[in-house]
Amino acid sequence: MTKLYSIGEVSHILHIPVKALRNYDQINLLKPSHIDPSTKYRYYSYDQFFLIDVIRYLNKTLNVPLEDIKILIDGNEGNDKLLTLLNSHEKQLGEKIRELEYSKKVTESLIADLKYRMKYPERIEIFEQYLLSRNLYYNELDISIYDLDKYVSRNAMDAFNRNNRENNVMCTFYSISEFQSVSPLKVRGFGIFSDQKLPGIKLKVLPEGRYLTKRFLYSEENLSAALSELLGYAEEKNIQIGNTAFLVSRMVNVSVSSKYNYYMDLQILHLLSSER
Repeated sequence: MTKLYSIGEVSHILHIPVKALRNYDQINLLKPSHIDPSTKYRYYSYDQFFLIDVIRYLNKTLNVPLEDIKILIDGNEGNDKLLTLLNSHEKQLGEKIRELEYSKKVTESLIADLKYRMKYPERIEIFEQYLLSRNLYYNELDISIYDLDKYVSRNAMDAFNRNNRENNVMCTFYSISEFQSVSPLKVRGFGIFSDQKLPGIKLKVLPEGRYLTKRFLYSEENLSAALSELLGYAEEKNIQIGNTAFLVSRMVNVSVSSKYNYYMDLQILHLLSSER
């Protein structure tokens, strides 16, 4: 009589969870060799050990879905169909690898950013910085700053590009002339910076040059106050500035749990005499 092994014994010998074996049975991938009619206990033959090992290898090592493994182990499908399935799986693996590489890149950036912030704590201040030209891909908005969270999605914007230079830096922007005449402050757009062309989304090129910048701890009220401070500073220093204010920050700061713990940079282009 052929020796049979209980599901617990198979689990122990092959180091596979009992739950996985039960799942194979439920999806008709691998049925037990015998089920006791009275106890309903599952039993497997020694010959099934090899197939279980192959299934686990395909699923856990090669990441082949169980549904596709059912096709692969069916000897009646033909080589053409199997080749098509494997080619499709190879393509899916390539996409997953790119996604993981992107996630790794962003994670490395978050680690470096957190280390920098720990070494050099943020300071609330006004300063000038020289920035290279930046391509801002954005969606137009016409909403109050108090409604921003209803209309923006980091995932939607980030999906446009997996290799942007700014490491997931997002930007909202505002009309200065409108700010001086309308209350509350209106958001005119939300987007990300990218070196690559992103089809189907508007592009605004932020020119190279000096930017008057106010770093502050975010709140809707602090944003309006920061813009007022920048305008007052520009007037005091007789600095000609552009008509658009850009609020720049990372999409994710892993050290905080609320948007009100984000430090952000409000930037306005310093116009040179030739640009006036």
